[in-house]
Amino acid sequence: MTTYRPISALLVAAAAAASLVAVLVVVAVALPAEVRAQFSIAEDVTMAIFLLAALAVLYGIGRTRVSTDDDGIHILNGYRHHHLTWAEVVHVGMGRGAPWAVLDTSHGTTVQLMAIQRADGERAVAALRELRAQLDRHSPRDH
Repeated sequence: MTTYRPISALLVAAAAAASLVAVLVVVAVALPAEVRAQFSIAEDVTMAIFLLAALAVLYGIGRTRVSTDDDGIHILNGYRHHHLTWAEVVHVGMGRGAPWAVLDTSHGTTVQLMAIQRADGERAVAALRELRAQLDRHSPRDH
C-alpha cells in the first residue's frame, strides 16, 4: 500500500491551528478581569463554536490523503471519501496551473486528489509518476 499526503497543506494547517489556539489563549489571559467580566456566556459560546469550526476545517485539510493497494485507490479529501477500483480509473493528471491532481473515472466523472498538490513541487510530480505507474500495472488498457 502506498499513501500520499500533502506536506505543504499539512504544515500550513498545523501552523494555523496552533496559531489560532495560541492567539485565543493569549487574548483570554491578557484581558483585564473587568473587561473579561463584560463577556456574556453567549459570546464565550460563540467564540468556542468559531474555534471548533476552524479547527475542524484545518483538521480536514490535515487528514487529506490518497492510498493505493491491489484493490484500487482510496481518496480522502477532508471529510469526503472515495474508493475506486483500478478498472474505474481512466487517467490521473494535473493540468497546467491546477492546484492539485485530478482523477478521471470510467463513469465520466472526475475526483480531485487534494493530497497531491502542486505546492509540494517535485514531490507532487514524483507522486503522480508513481500513481500512473501503479495504474499501468493494474490495468491492461492504454492510458
